[in-house]
Amino acid sequence: MSNIYKILKRSWNKGVLLLLLLTFCTTILFAQTAVIRGTVKDESGEPMVGAVVMQVGTKNAAPVTKDGTFELKNVTPGATLQVNFLGYKTAVTALKSGQTTVSFVLKSNTIGLKEVTVNTGLYKRPIGNFTGSAKTYTGAELKSVNPRNVIQALSVIDPSVRIAADNISGSDPNKLPNLQIRGANNLTLTTNTSAANPVSNGDIMASYLANPNQPLIIMDGFETTLQTLYDMDVNLIENITVLKDAAATVAYGSKAANGVIVVDTKQPVQGKLRASYGINANIELPDLTSYNLMDAASLLEAQRLSGVYNDPSNYFNDVAKQQWYNYRLAQVKSGVNTYWLSQPLQMGYGLTHSLQLSGGGSNLRYSFSLGYGNNEGVMKGSGRDRYSMGYNVSYSGKKIRVSNATSLAYVKGNNTPWGSFASYSKQLPFFRNNDEAGNPIKILEPNGSELGFGSQAPGGIFVNPEYNSTLNVKDYSTMLSLTNNSSIEWSLLDELKLTGSLGWSANTPQSEAFLPADHTSFADNIGLMGDLGSYQQTKGNNNVINGKVSLNYRLTFGKSTLLTAVGGQLQKTSSNGTTIKVLGIPNDYLGEIGLANGFSYSTLKPNTLSNLSKSVSNFASISYNFDNRYTAEVTANLSGSSQFGAHAGMTPFYAGGLSWNISNEKFFKPNDIIQSAKLRASIGTAGNQNISSDIQIYQYSLTNNYRLMLGSTTGSYANPDLQFQKTLKTNLGLSLGLLKGKINASLEVYQETTDNLILPLDIAPSTGFLSYRDNLGGTQNTGYEIGINANVIKDAKRNIFWTLGFNTGHYRNILTRLSPAIDAINAKNNATTDPNNPLNGRYQTNPLPRFVVGQSMSKIWAVPSLGIDPATGQEVFVKLDGSRTFVWDANDKRPIADATAKFKGSASSNFNYKNFVLNFNLMYQYGGYMYNQTLVDKVENVDLLHGNADMRVLTERWKQPGDHSSFKSLVANGLNGLQQTNATSRFVQKDNFIDLSSLTVGYNFPSTLKWVKASHLSAPKIMITQNNLVRLGTIKNERGTGYPFARSFSFGLSTNF
Repeated sequence: MSNIYKILKRSWNKGVLLLLLLTFCTTILFAQTAVIRGTVKDESGEPMVGAVVMQVGTKNAAPVTKDGTFELKNVTPGATLQVNFLGYKTAVTALKSGQTTVSFVLKSNTIGLKEVTVNTGLYKRPIGNFTGSAKTYTGAELKSVNPRNVIQALSVIDPSVRIAADNISGSDPNKLPNLQIRGANNLTLTTNTSAANPVSNGDIMASYLANPNQPLIIMDGFETTLQTLYDMDVNLIENITVLKDAAATVAYGSKAANGVIVVDTKQPVQGKLRASYGINANIELPDLTSYNLMDAASLLEAQRLSGVYNDPSNYFNDVAKQQWYNYRLAQVKSGVNTYWLSQPLQMGYGLTHSLQLSGGGSNLRYSFSLGYGNNEGVMKGSGRDRYSMGYNVSYSGKKIRVSNATSLAYVKGNNTPWGSFASYSKQLPFFRNNDEAGNPIKILEPNGSELGFGSQAPGGIFVNPEYNSTLNVKDYSTMLSLTNNSSIEWSLLDELKLTGSLGWSANTPQSEAFLPADHTSFADNIGLMGDLGSYQQTKGNNNVINGKVSLNYRLTFGKSTLLTAVGGQLQKTSSNGTTIKVLGIPNDYLGEIGLANGFSYSTLKPNTLSNLSKSVSNFASISYNFDNRYTAEVTANLSGSSQFGAHAGMTPFYAGGLSWNISNEKFFKPNDIIQSAKLRASIGTAGNQNISSDIQIYQYSLTNNYRLMLGSTTGSYANPDLQFQKTLKTNLGLSLGLLKGKINASLEVYQETTDNLILPLDIAPSTGFLSYRDNLGGTQNTGYEIGINANVIKDAKRNIFWTLGFNTGHYRNILTRLSPAIDAINAKNNATTDPNNPLNGRYQTNPLPRFVVGQSMSKIWAVPSLGIDPATGQEVFVKLDGSRTFVWDANDKRPIADATAKFKGSASSNFNYKNFVLNFNLMYQYGGYMYNQTLVDKVENVDLLHGNADMRVLTERWKQPGDHSSFKSLVANGLNGLQQTNATSRFVQKDNFIDLSSLTVGYNFPSTLKWVKASHLSAPKIMITQNNLVRLGTIKNERGTGYPFARSFSFGLSTNF
């Protein structure tokens, strides 16, 4: 029995062991055949069709289907799954025991995203199906260049985006930039603003009138103003796309000739409630390095040499002037040497707060933003305050996605009560600005009777602009804006989507300017006391309603991909405003418009303006891609607008593009030099409607009274046949990947020819009008853009990355056709620079524009000069026939040089070492020219009797026969500096420069730090940015004459919760 028991026991143990072995094997077998199902979507809930889900360490993979789902078979327990999709960060998750479902949410890779899709604002296209010229920049890229000025940052990193130089406004925080893409297609005289037009930056139509070359700005699919982009919080920007050629812009039809800037704001992100907070403190310092003014002793000596203090023709006047010289000399010897430039200036401070909340599930998502920013200018009392808030809510069902976004913004801009900076640069330094108690002196010098002299001071009465800062002066503007955008997206089929959206925006701009009677601007007023003091008030209302619908279809068959977008939109824009100017407010504490004595003599009544514009636009776009090698794209638009004549009707615009991805050809063999290459070409037309809405209709005015009865007169001559301006755009592009992907290079060559340019046409005076507007002109822009980006170091193991960037661009515009009426404008410009013209008073001394067929709009016209004659100290000019003369004649003017640079662009460096960041951007210009107005106004034509001057007045002007000098004599022909200098080639100088636009140093705090963990912060970061730190140039002129330029320093901290 015992033996049998032992045998059974051994058999049982073997059986159990065998059973366990079979169970284990079965478990493995079933584990190998386990199926994992799930979804893959992006942050906005869109299915990531084409993404691949794979088991790490194996070749086991499954694609994501059209509805965003996947099914991966034969997954082992505890496996790690990974999802890859071009343009998005890789998502990785480890499966838990028994887990059979998983959901992935892919986050966009901001570095690679701009290479994958292009958003035109009306539809999105994969880069493989897009043939146009476009560049996309992320909000992070823009913030690293300039954390407070989006437009300035964009102009630094994109060579086609240019801000016209404004040497008067400098760094005035309330001055909007003059923005252009690929140069100018319009003459500034095509605008038709009137004196009664209370132009507001919140009025879309008025903003285009102020700059007819301004690009169209689209934000989240709807048209917006330049001011909205200027005041926008950079933390709310996801990315900005610049559309340049016809293939990229033609869907906008009549609005796209100047290019399009498309702004995408951040959308709600799926997940638990998260918060992002950023704070940025900035300091602005005035830059006065371009000023080289005389001190008190030097100015007094210059006045003496110029004959201010002697009068050989009158003994008594000569004695009185000598008395004044001795008095001022005593002031200088007592130590009076006022540095007037510093009086109105300050160190400007600013603080910006930005808070965003976001969260939600797979269906309902939401976000909320709140922002505040103030920016003090470098002139005392100037600044700009911004307040903003908004929300975005979206709901995604199985077939329908609905969203609504609302934003509210308030902006207040304060202009300095200290007046123009030019009034300080002209002040005489031997005047005291304050009394013994430190209070500003209104009249800077005692009169002759007080000093016992026989006459008034040379130059008359001098007033102190600093005195105005003690008065209750008002000079500000405000604007309250409300925007609401709603959209609905319906997936009719997996490949077919219908989208509809409705946008509404309204803003109420207002400005007020009050100067009391004691203001120095009224110091020379000899009228009645009831006329002293002024108050001007402007109020407006602007509304825009935009509705649009589009249908997008995607079809993939074999190696082919077909994308189609069809849509249309209606827009109604209305604006109205009233300007009231009154006089007679004696006390600065009575600063109310209702306390004035009466209306201004120039207006006699309130000025009102009302504009209404309606437009319709329909588009269709088809893109076909075969085997990711060949792409053909065709887009057409049909537009109509009430801004043009009743006979204009609907106008078609079209564009076509081709691209060839050479890298995917079988014959192409990647090598160590060239890894990838792609060619693009496009041609098409776009329109421009940046004109007044009233030039195609008759207008009537009620300004004339007859025997106390109102009568009407015709104010403008109608042209019902006025047509759209059209610009034919051609573009060639080449993209290259070089040196095993270390260098990416691009080249764009383009030509833009504008026809039907709207210009004035002379008509018979018997009609009661001198001219009316018609399609009579044409321009042509030709240019190129080059971009190079190099990965110098890319070491992921040591976490070291260094990239260098370089871009450059050039364009040249010429006039191809002009109205005969332009000859009258050129003749008038000649007349206003003629010193013998009795209608001028003090004639202009700067080159005025001249418009000639075949010449550039940016040409500098002046009379050729051979320099200063060493024998006489007079300037020698060259006449049209080649002869020489000492007499300046406007008819001898000719094109001397072009203000447009041969090369203009930027260079950048981005260095990352572990958690440290060091970036900088340089802007440069070469081959451009500028007329140095400083040499005219502050050296040769300087009014030493009333103002200060450049030091070169004493050191570099001709003094005696034989002197070889760059400047004329201080005293010419026995006259005290009365011989003026007109537009001359002598002062046309090369304008080459290098500007350190931005320098950024940052640090990303590791999440492993104890204080980061304890505070529950995520990705805290600190950034220090410096803008406009150094400028090196070839021209020595005063910059920022009305408002100084500034150097800014920003200190930013951002984090997530």
